[in-house]
Amino acid sequence: MSDQNFLTPEEQAQLKDVFYAQTKEMIEAYGPKVLELESVTERTEVLRVLERTVHTVKGDSMALAFTELAKLSHRMEDYLKGLRRMDHLRRKDIDLLLACGDLLGALLESYCNDSGAPVPDISALCEKLLPPSGDPGTQEISTVGSSFRITVSFARDCQMHSAGAFLIRQRIEKLGRILSVDPDPESAAIEESSTWMVEMSSESKPNELRRAAKVPGVTSRVVLKRMADALLPEMDPDEPIHETRASVSDADGALAGSSSNTPGGPQSGAGAASSELLRVEVAKIDRIMNLVGELVIGRSMVAQALEELSDGSVDGDPHDRLGEANEFLERTLTELQAAVLKIRMVPVEYVFRRFPRLVRDLAHSRDKSVDLEIQGGLTELDKSIVDALGEPLLHLVRNAIDHGLEAADERSRAGKSRSGRLLLSAFYEGNHAHIVVEDDGRGMDIAHVARRAVTQGLIEPSQLDQLAPSEILNTIYQPGFSTKDEVTDISGRGIGMDVVRESIENLKGVIELQTAPGRGTRFLIRLPLTLAILRAVLVEVADKAFAVPLTSVLEIVRLRPDQASSVVGRGVVQWRDHVVPLISLRQVLGLRASTNGGSSSAFVLFVGEAERRFGLVAERLLGEQELVVKPIEDGLARNPGIAGASVLGNGRVVLILHPGGLLERNVSLSRKVEALQ
Repeated sequence: MSDQNFLTPEEQAQLKDVFYAQTKEMIEAYGPKVLELESVTERTEVLRVLERTVHTVKGDSMALAFTELAKLSHRMEDYLKGLRRMDHLRRKDIDLLLACGDLLGALLESYCNDSGAPVPDISALCEKLLPPSGDPGTQEISTVGSSFRITVSFARDCQMHSAGAFLIRQRIEKLGRILSVDPDPESAAIEESSTWMVEMSSESKPNELRRAAKVPGVTSRVVLKRMADALLPEMDPDEPIHETRASVSDADGALAGSSSNTPGGPQSGAGAASSELLRVEVAKIDRIMNLVGELVIGRSMVAQALEELSDGSVDGDPHDRLGEANEFLERTLTELQAAVLKIRMVPVEYVFRRFPRLVRDLAHSRDKSVDLEIQGGLTELDKSIVDALGEPLLHLVRNAIDHGLEAADERSRAGKSRSGRLLLSAFYEGNHAHIVVEDDGRGMDIAHVARRAVTQGLIEPSQLDQLAPSEILNTIYQPGFSTKDEVTDISGRGIGMDVVRESIENLKGVIELQTAPGRGTRFLIRLPLTLAILRAVLVEVADKAFAVPLTSVLEIVRLRPDQASSVVGRGVVQWRDHVVPLISLRQVLGLRASTNGGSSSAFVLFVGEAERRFGLVAERLLGEQELVVKPIEDGLARNPGIAGASVLGNGRVVLILHPGGLLERNVSLSRKVEALQ
C-alpha cells in the first residue's frame, strides 16, 4: 500500500489496531441487525444500516489494502441494494447475509492478528452474492444512456494519490456505474502517476460528474469526455468480480482521519489491542480532569496548613485546618475513584448481542422454535467481567435450548405456546449486578437428577434420603455430570455446568438455581460491579487479618461452643432450618492457635457459593471496609482459598479469601484425614 511511504511502522501498527477494534465492533453489531430482518415489517431502514456498515468496512479495508475484505464488502453492498427492491426476503437470504458476516470476521482476524494464517477464500460466497432475481435495479443500471471517460490531474499538495482516488470514486459512483479505472488504486503506480482515469456509465449531466470529481486538495484539473457505448467493454452486473481494479477501489477516509487520535501506543497484535481499547466519553475524561484539579487545590490546602503550623501564624486550633484539608481530599478522592471506575464500565449488551444468532441457529438445528427476549442490555459492568461472561452464558443458553425447552408439538400437548421463551436479562440490585437466564421449558426433574448422580458415582445411594432437593440439584455443577445418555454436538459430555460455576466464582460471583417441573428453569448470577475494588468483611484468625468478599456473605452470627455439633466428625450448625457445615478458617488455612488464648465464642460468616451454604468460623470480627484488590503474582503464595490481597490504611496487608476455594480445600483436607485413619 502506498501509504507505507509516509507512515512509520509504529503508525501503521496503530492504524491497524484502531481499524481492528472499530471493524470488529461493527461486525459484532452486524449479525443482530441482520436478524431484525426476520421480525420487522419495514425492512428498508434496516437494510440501509447494513449497507452503511459494509460500505464503511469496504472503504477502511481499501485504505489498509485488505483486498479480500474489501472485495467481499463490495459484493455485499451490491447484494443489499438489490434486497431493498424485493417484496419478500427468504430464509436463505438471511442465512447468506449471516454467512457473509462470519466470513468478514474471519477475514478481519486473518489480516489483523499477525498469526500467519492464510486469508480465507471468498470466491464461493461471492458467487452466491448475485443480485436477487427479479431485481429491477439490475436492468436500470445496465441500460444507462451515456458513457464517460473522466481524467483527473492530482494536485501538487496531494500526498497520497491512492487515498485521493478512493475519495473521488466514493463521490462519483453515486452518479452511475464505474466500469474501469487506471491506474489501479491499489498499485504503487498510482503514486508515480500525475493523472487518474475512470470510465463509467451515467445518466447524470456532465457538469454534475465534473463537480463530483473535483475534490479540493486532491484534484487540480478534471477532463470529461463522452464516449460511444460501443467503445466501452461490456460488463455483466451479475458477473462475479475477479479484477480488483473494477470492484473495490473505494474508501471513506475514516481511518486516515482517525489515525491521529489513536489512543495508546502500538500493540503486539490487533486482537490484543482490541481487548485493551475502551471507548470513553469525553464527558468522563473532563470529569476526571476537573477532579485532578481539585486534588491540586487540596494539596495546596495541606501545604498552606503545614506552613502556618510551622511558623505559628494560624489562628485557632492548628489541627482544624489540616482536618478541613483532609476532608476535602477524602471527598475529592472518593469522587475520583468513582469516575475512574465508570471509565471501565461497559454495557452488558456487548456480550448479549452475540446470542440472537446463536439461539436462532441452535433452535433451527434442534427443530425448535425459540423466542429470545433480552432485557437490561444497558446495565454496565466492569469490562473484565463482561469479557469473561461470554463462556458461562453460552453454556447456560445452549443447555436451555437443548435440555430445557421442548419441541413445538410437545409444548402444544402441555398447553403451552409452540414457541419457547428464553429470557436473558441484567439489572442492578444494591451494589451488585444480576444476570438472569430463564426459560419456560420442562424444568428439572429432581428424581432424574438424583438417579443420574448415583449412576455417575457423584452421590452414594445411602445419601439420597439425607439430602435436600437443592443439594441434589447442586450435583449438576460437578465435573462429568450430564442428564443425557447420548452425546450430541451441544451436550451430553458432562462438560459445562462445572465450567459455569468455576467461571462465576472466579468473578467473585454467585450462581443460584430455581426450577419447577413443567414450568421452566431460572439461573441467577450475582456479580460485583467491578473486580478492582470490593467491599469485604474483615475478620481475625490466629492474630492475622483476612477479608471475606461481601458478595458471598449471607449473614454473620456469634457462635457459642454449645451451639455447634458434629456429624461424621465434621462440625455443623443449625441455621434457618438447615444443617450447615462449618469450616474453621484457622484449620483450613493451616494457622496456629491464637496467642491470646481465644474467647468462649466465635463468629460464623454464612456464605453462599453456587447454591452451597456453609459457615466460615473466625475468632474476631473487625468490621466492614472497601478494599483495593491486588493480585498475588508469586506462585509460591498462591492458594485456592486466597483470591488476592489488599493494604489497609494502617499499612497492614490483608489476604482476601475465596469461599469456594476454601470449601474445596476443606473437603480435600478431610479426605486426607479419613485416608490416614
